[in-house]
Amino acid sequence: MKTKIISPFLLAISIFALASCDSSSLCLSGQSAIQSGLYSATSGEAKDTTLSGIYLWGIDPITELDKGLLIDSADVSKMFLPTDINRDTSTFILREETVASDLYDTLMFVYERELNYVSGDCGFSYNLRLDTVIYTINLIDSVTIDLPTVIYNENLENVKIYIEP
Repeated sequence: MKTKIISPFLLAISIFALASCDSSSLCLSGQSAIQSGLYSATSGEAKDTTLSGIYLWGIDPITELDKGLLIDSADVSKMFLPTDINRDTSTFILREETVASDLYDTLMFVYERELNYVSGDCGFSYNLRLDTVIYTINLIDSVTIDLPTVIYNENLENVKIYIEP
């Protein structure tokens, strides 16, 4: 019976292919983000709602400078809110522009930062623990912290934002 010997070249390629499948080498943005869902304030239960014509942008609370548009006139029921890892707060403006109104609210998230080792390739990231949400009440009825731990690259809903009808 004959046996075949795998060539060193083929063996090297196989090892490289297996090593490249290691999930620790997948470095995404390195950004911790607060995941939020929109809910109806009048339903009496946690019922999803959608807002139309929504704009969302970050703002620097000290200089009050615009940090960039995150949502541009979209219909949304969930929002991804990237945090400022250089501070213990992140502030956003949520605006609904419709024919009938031009309402906006400010949301400020206060959190604690914890440095977290991701991997040798990806380095470090921050895990956050939400402490407080400060907000105005034009569109927003209330905000609850559902899951206070904001973990790098996790897709879990941290905050429920209840919207006035």
